[in-house]
Amino acid sequence: MSTVALRTEEVYEVLCEVLQKNEIEYEKTEGLFVVCSVSGQDGDIRMTFCTDVSKMLITLYSPMVTHIPEESLTDASLAVCMLNHRLQDGAFCLDLSRGMLYFRMTYSYYNSEPNEDIFSYMLSHTAEVVENYRKKIIGLCMPSYKSGKLKVESGIF
Repeated sequence: MSTVALRTEEVYEVLCEVLQKNEIEYEKTEGLFVVCSVSGQDGDIRMTFCTDVSKMLITLYSPMVTHIPEESLTDASLAVCMLNHRLQDGAFCLDLSRGMLYFRMTYSYYNSEPNEDIFSYMLSHTAEVVENYRKKIIGLCMPSYKSGKLKVESGIF
């Protein structure tokens, strides 16, 4: 096994250890993916960690809106730009072709030792950002949304 593959396995195991220590249920899927959810005030916050071995990256995706109506895409694009300007870590991403909005954070393990702190930070920061902006973004992107629990389709990432 190559050095990169061994390092990737080590990073992947540290991630799983952090989830276990925080008592977060997770599922390992094919291709070094880890899917989990944390509880938020307005429903669960789904997160998917994806490992890119060739680039030595782990990216955390958290889908927020699975379908933005075409008539709301311009407003959503402007909102994403304004919000991203405020964020120090991570970014909101808008897939215009699918009308999907998600939050993304990336960690490179190219020149760093894997440690629990980075994954704990990624989890807590993502949960905080999604929780703080979810209702505002949904209200802007989907004017027909009234109240209640937000639902996100599974299997997007």
